[in-house]
Amino acid sequence: MMSNRLGAALLGALLLAPPVFAAETNTPAPPPVVRHGYEEVQALVDDAVAFMKKVGPEKAFVAFNDPKGKWIKDDLYVFAFDPKGVYKATGFRPERTGSNAWEMTDAAGLKVVQEIIKKAKRNGSGMVDYLWKNPSTGKLENKTSYVVQVGDYVVGAGFYHR
Repeated sequence: MMSNRLGAALLGALLLAPPVFAAETNTPAPPPVVRHGYEEVQALVDDAVAFMKKVGPEKAFVAFNDPKGKWIKDDLYVFAFDPKGVYKATGFRPERTGSNAWEMTDAAGLKVVQEIIKKAKRNGSGMVDYLWKNPSTGKLENKTSYVVQVGDYVVGAGFYHR
């Protein structure tokens, strides 16, 4: 008798409850992660270099650090280092400006900033591959940065691989 009452109560609760549709139970899908490629990164860095030559390093660094400026698009941003590995600009984390990143390593132990400066100094420009946390996904991903020597500074930007 007790089980019949419990069964009837459950059936009544189900019949009186508002219908649930599949669309209501799913959380909205996150927006797709925008992926950039080599050509876009190279164009951004080349524009940043031209801008820096036009306005001078200090004004360029301020612009590169502006979170609402043209030098930051999704997970694509301009960065700049002095010869000792001190951040002069980093659009994604402008609060790092002035900090020394010389010993900064990627997830595989590569001294990324040293590689970036060495590549730019030796070749004038080039690509550096490393494993970095993507700010758009929060995950470690392969990243390639295009870097250019501009006077005493290295300017670059990188893209995460698809």
